[in-house]
Amino acid sequence: MSLVMRWPFRIAGAAVLLVILAAAGWWFFIRSANELATTARDIPEEVKSGSATPGAAGTSTAPTVAGGTRKYAIIAGESEAAYFADEKLANLPLPSTAKGTTKAIEGHFYLGADGLDTAQESKFTVDLTTLRSDQSRRDNQVQQRGLETAKYPKATFVAKKLEGYPKEFPAGQEVEMKLTGTLDLHGVTKEVTWDVKMKKEGDAISALATVNFKYADFNIPVLNIAGMVSVEDDVTLQVQVVAKAGG
Repeated sequence: MSLVMRWPFRIAGAAVLLVILAAAGWWFFIRSANELATTARDIPEEVKSGSATPGAAGTSTAPTVAGGTRKYAIIAGESEAAYFADEKLANLPLPSTAKGTTKAIEGHFYLGADGLDTAQESKFTVDLTTLRSDQSRRDNQVQQRGLETAKYPKATFVAKKLEGYPKEFPAGQEVEMKLTGTLDLHGVTKEVTWDVKMKKEGDAISALATVNFKYADFNIPVLNIAGMVSVEDDVTLQVQVVAKAGG
């Protein structure tokens, strides 16, 4: 084969090599290894003392409502929503875990002596357009091709049932519960159940909620970049909430 005829093959081979090197660069230098939280955060002293302001825009809490139920407002600066997604480079067995977070979370929930007061609406909303990971390229893919945040900018969870809430809540001790409700995400509304770990001190509550589901449950495409980098078909969401009761 002449030198002229070999040039197209060399160019094609170089292009393939560049793709492989780019993917390998992602694997060795850009990939993330993030672990799920396993416990609710400690309640900050400023929340206990009352100096922290509930709500994303300084919205105030309401006083105790009928029947002894209290309204707890989420403190955005102390709360966080996150996704954890396993990424994988083609032909390599070990995945890494990507994490994207946002503090743009607001909402409230109503708790009484028996737990969740279902006569009131308890919910929280997350601004998905503010989700950020450690890589802007990943964020662009998630925003544009995955969550399509230009069309579906927010996710909202409405609580319906809380199991495991104790009659006597041990101050400062973590209690495990199950929280069931409807999650509105990517234009789809489905029932989900979160594993919750909650601690309570005075008028303040800290809770960690975790749920896992498949992207297909909410019609979210499973991302694949040039056949080299892909994500697994399920994702884990975690919400760390610090909230303060009013009244």
